[in-house]
Amino acid sequence: MSTNHFIFDKNKCVGCEACVVACVTENGFQSPDQWRSITSSNQLKVAGLPLFHLSMACNHCEDAPCMKYCPAMAFKRSNKTGAVLHIENHCIGCKYCTWQCPYDAPKFNPVKGTVEKCTFCESRLLEGQKPACTSLCPTGALNYSSDPINKGIVQDDLKVSKYPKPSIKIKDLQKQEGPKMDLSLFEGEEFEPLEIQSEVRSNALKEWPLLVFTLIVALLTALQLFKSAFMDHRFANEIFIGIGFIGAVLSTLHLGRKERMWRSILNLRYSWLSREILFFGLFMAVSLVHFYLFDIQHWILVCLGTLLCLSVDMLYQPAQWKWKAKIHSAQITLIALSITLFLSEQALFFVILMGIRLLLFVYRKVGVIADKKKWLLIVFRIASVFATFGLLFQDQSLWLLVVSFALGEILDRIDFYNELNVPKPRVLIKAY
Repeated sequence: MSTNHFIFDKNKCVGCEACVVACVTENGFQSPDQWRSITSSNQLKVAGLPLFHLSMACNHCEDAPCMKYCPAMAFKRSNKTGAVLHIENHCIGCKYCTWQCPYDAPKFNPVKGTVEKCTFCESRLLEGQKPACTSLCPTGALNYSSDPINKGIVQDDLKVSKYPKPSIKIKDLQKQEGPKMDLSLFEGEEFEPLEIQSEVRSNALKEWPLLVFTLIVALLTALQLFKSAFMDHRFANEIFIGIGFIGAVLSTLHLGRKERMWRSILNLRYSWLSREILFFGLFMAVSLVHFYLFDIQHWILVCLGTLLCLSVDMLYQPAQWKWKAKIHSAQITLIALSITLFLSEQALFFVILMGIRLLLFVYRKVGVIADKKKWLLIVFRIASVFATFGLLFQDQSLWLLVVSFALGEILDRIDFYNELNVPKPRVLIKAY
């Protein structure tokens, strides 16, 4: 494999963004994010605090997660330069690679409906030239080399959680402290803090089609696990299939290129997204056959539903790396099991499972919430659990019980999506 790699010296970078301009000039318009970006440690230029910059693009990792886990297999590695290249005609615009990459290299272009990324300026490398960004850097902070490097050192250069082996060497700061300054002139002055608005990469509002789809998966799986006599009625079967169809349609809404959705199952070996789609298709197909053609062994439907729920949960792991607890109270597997116990009237086991999930919810929230709006969601979620418990052991309206339980599950799943952590350069800066 090629030893081509970037070299970045934090002591020399002044944050002029000449490298960003060079990248755009060389590769053309990049919307809405540039392939290369500059992130500063002291964005507000606060006096007395150290200021350094980090110029970051694709690091063309040795074990690139974007290439390994892409469901459509829309990435390849160049045998000549070692560059990780994106194949636009294969991309379905699912944005899963943006979750997998810890360096925020793949950028989704809403105009094209596909992902774009740094190409290592492969055409320039093949002509014996350096990448455009390194050629235009006025201070020599960003450079390029084809000499072998110590991979162990490179891994230590970028302190992020669960990272691959990037093809970049970072020269650390020679002086960690900022310059000494006389701040007595500012004594007694009142300054209003300037808030920096950070981009929200993923939340419940942006991902509402997937939120509804995953809840539908939990409901349909629970109905099959429950195996109610209600499901033997044709009208109920049609409702089941109809809900599954709605879920299938919703799952495609977040794709940038829906006409290529067939490519989403090409990477069953590594991609949980490919597995999720496969198991959902099998689950619905087998259910259809069971309802209208001939009986299928119930354990087959149970296995497919379980594999589907596990695939959904595993799919979101890359965006959970900052969580205190890796098991979320709103995992689809837990929701499906809770619905099953609820429908089968297993009150004791239902209360035990819901109690465990509530403890997970509270543990996750301790000491991390300062937003009053988020507190409101927390209060409603906890109240819904206790309301469900109270209604469960009283002779109250069944519909009121169902509404209380369903509302709590929806709120918990909303919170799940709001807590997803999609990697971005700001995380790298905070790691130093």
